[in-house]
Amino acid sequence: MENNKGNIVMFPKWKTNLEKEGLQALKEKRYQDAVQSLQPLLDYDAANHDVYTGLLMSWIELGEFDEAEELCKKQMKIEIDHYYHYLHIYITILFQTNRYQDIVDLLDEVFEAEDVPHQSRTQLWQMYEVSRKLLEDYQREQGEKLINDFLAAMDKNDTQKQWAMVEQLKKQPALPHLETFRPILKDNLVHPIIKSAVIEWFRDTHIEVQIQVQKFGQIIEVVPGKLNQLQSDYIIKQIQMRLGGIEQNNPSMYVILDRLLYRYCYVRFPLFPNENEVPIIVEALKQIGHQYLQLPYHEKSNNEDVQKYIEEIELCEQHYSLIIGE
Repeated sequence: MENNKGNIVMFPKWKTNLEKEGLQALKEKRYQDAVQSLQPLLDYDAANHDVYTGLLMSWIELGEFDEAEELCKKQMKIEIDHYYHYLHIYITILFQTNRYQDIVDLLDEVFEAEDVPHQSRTQLWQMYEVSRKLLEDYQREQGEKLINDFLAAMDKNDTQKQWAMVEQLKKQPALPHLETFRPILKDNLVHPIIKSAVIEWFRDTHIEVQIQVQKFGQIIEVVPGKLNQLQSDYIIKQIQMRLGGIEQNNPSMYVILDRLLYRYCYVRFPLFPNENEVPIIVEALKQIGHQYLQLPYHEKSNNEDVQKYIEEIELCEQHYSLIIGE
């Protein structure tokens, strides 16, 4: 006989024996034997709730977390009556793999969106509190290590390593490290791209404290949490709009110019261009684009300001490529 997937159907006696052997092996903590007996039941679509649970527990004990996670997520969707049973197992998998952030995020959603039974809510809340504490400890430990690595890279003037460390720090809360970075953001010897990355980290973690940044001979005060994303800033949108004709007539050139504009503004961040700079930057980008593609161009302006911006844009592109390497 064959089932609807074209596989041979398991005979009842074989099914019963495998289930009995597998669950007995699980009881005796012979987890590999349990998997060998229970796995065929899964493969032949002959598994029941006890078999699924036995397989999940065996895989967890054997460290086969990918298989356990995949099956557990599937059963959470299918076996609605046993949802919280599988949810507990799923959280166990996340806990065993030190994915405390995933546990906290998941349970935030569960508590907010679902009418959790009282007994399950109590158990889940205990898991939540433990995971949140472990997450805080883990983040503090990792954050301290990354900060030390960043400061060591500063001592060696290794800008690429500094960049790599800040990128990893972006997974951490920024507030505990705010005072460490205040003097760094005002240090003339720190590369502008590193300062951009730090401010970006502060913005994305919603630092609502006023800080000073020194860049390109200017000292400005900003509240990172209130800064715009580069892609959504009004002035940058204006520049992109003025390049719209090129996007229609020469899409390849527009891609180059849009990349140059982003990298130029990223290096300057949080110093956004102002209204007066817009036409000069647009003209500079057009001249660069035609030069890159070796196309003729009738310059609307060849004054010193345009030339200055051409040099700045190309210099920012070089530094961005060297440090970030995208």
